Amino acid sequence: MTLSHFRQGCCVLLLLLCCAPAHAQEPTAQARKFDEFPDIQLSDLKARLDNFVIELQNNPAARGFIMIYRSRRDLPGLNSRVAQTIKYYLVYTRGFPAERIVTIDGGESNAGLVQELWVVPQGTAPVPRADAYQRAFIDTESNRKFDEFYYFLPEDVSEADDPDYVSQKGSLESYAAALRQQPRAQAYVIVYPQYYIERWTETNNRGRSRTHTRVYLDRRDAAARMSREIKDELVRTHHLAASRIRIVNGGYRNRRQAELWVVPHPEFKPNATPNAFPPRRRK
Repeated sequence: MTLSHFRQGCCVLLLLLCCAPAHAQEPTAQARKFDEFPDIQLSDLKARLDNFVIELQNNPAARGFIMIYRSRRDLPGLNSRVAQTIKYYLVYTRGFPAERIVTIDGGESNAGLVQELWVVPQGTAPVPRADAYQRAFIDTESNRKFDEFYYFLPEDVSEADDPDYVSQKGSLESYAAALRQQPRAQAYVIVYPQYYIERWTETNNRGRSRTHTRVYLDRRDAAARMSREIKDELVRTHHLAASRIRIVNGGYRNRRQAELWVVPHPEFKPNATPNAFPPRRRK
């Protein structure tokens, strides 16, 4: 063996020795938190979600996890409804594959409402917050409001960008799960149609003011239409027995709204709380 061959062999050996530990110390992929934020404006939320989509596209083997935490004062259905709002935007607005998005109800947090976006490679999992917890005791003997949300009708196209529009009924899956945990409880849904008088003043270039009035009064079938949608989804999608579901018209409110209740003793029903009272219609 010549001296040059010996030197070449030593160089190759040193390269192998240097590369081996470097390869052994190469870190494995871990789930990482991409973003975290509280309750924010819709425009800010969309910008953050757009960045999240780009990050997931750059990591095609990873999934996107949406983890939502609420305060102890928030209704239990908030987590699911907020998560579904985010997923709706990612899937239906940005066209991201639904199978790569996972929503997680993180329970309650001392920090209040917190929304976390995670990039999660295969074989890994996001890390829960240190201050997060699941409520240890739930009163299963008392009526419990699970969630409430504003709802819209299909003709309300001008409201399509409202976050409550895309998330309406977003908590029904977790609502059905809560009812399955209490098999003797009743699903009690109160639906409120809308009655609202909008007033505003306009001033012309001569300084004269004029007051305008617009009345929003739902037709009689408005609440019934939303009631049918809620019941159909609970029965057909979430496989809840129709006999366990009671839906009532709660009277008018300033905005259309629905309340989801878990009622362990059907003889003790929650009271409806309307806040708008239109003049009686003539028969």
